[in-house]
Amino acid sequence: MAKRHFLLNRLKTKTWLYYFITRLNTHYDLSLAEAEILSKEILEEVANANKETLSEGQIWYTAIHKDEPAGKSLAQCRKVRVKLTLHHIDDLDVGDICSLKAILVHRLSWEAIEQDGALTIEDLSRILFTSEKTIRRILAVYRNKEVFIPIRGYYKDIGAGTTHKTQAIRLYLKGFQPSKIATYLAHHIQSIERYLDDFCLVMMALEEGYGPVRIARNTKLSERTVKEYQALYEAYKDEPDYQVILGRLRERLSYLLKKKKDATEAGEER
Repeated sequence: MAKRHFLLNRLKTKTWLYYFITRLNTHYDLSLAEAEILSKEILEEVANANKETLSEGQIWYTAIHKDEPAGKSLAQCRKVRVKLTLHHIDDLDVGDICSLKAILVHRLSWEAIEQDGALTIEDLSRILFTSEKTIRRILAVYRNKEVFIPIRGYYKDIGAGTTHKTQAIRLYLKGFQPSKIATYLAHHIQSIERYLDDFCLVMMALEEGYGPVRIARNTKLSERTVKEYQALYEAYKDEPDYQVILGRLRERLSYLLKKKKDATEAGEER
């Protein structure tokens, strides 16, 4: 265990993120926590500003366009170049190679879909240097957990409206922690926490009898997102196995409302 911890720390120091953290910490007298948060925000902004530039650990891959129908000759199908995150710094904390492969199957498939591409079992096998049998086994495990993986052939079944936000909430309802969800979806944990906060607000509004249009207007969320959250809530609200998780979300909501109230009162005092 000590040897593995030592090796992980060595690998983490060989990343662009660690370089920024160290530089901000030593040259600008920021704490390590402050340097890490700022470094992640800087790298995210750079990545967003340079869509054609690969970030550390990413690769380009040519996939079939997600809207191409089954049965059409692959040679005649539209292609799209997608950017895939093959290595992520959070992956270093994953305990074993089998778990890592499962995370990558989820992450790469969703990254491709969000760029209008749809990976196949064959694609995932090639990218991950593993057998198609292994990929099928991973997909079967996800199906048993009711976690949808939008590979070519499955994408039409789950619908084009399923987003990362919905996937994040679904995974949380299944018992996954925000840090693990962030790794699965290649998102910053701050984004996952924000999705959970938004879902809590939608859940409260639904329980008070508000409709999707009014909820969208009051929360500043899109009507599409509100309807997706509503569908999730309706699917799980009466299920006995999910009452503990829903209870945690209600506790989270109470904290959010108190925090908002305290901020409002502090502003009025000033």
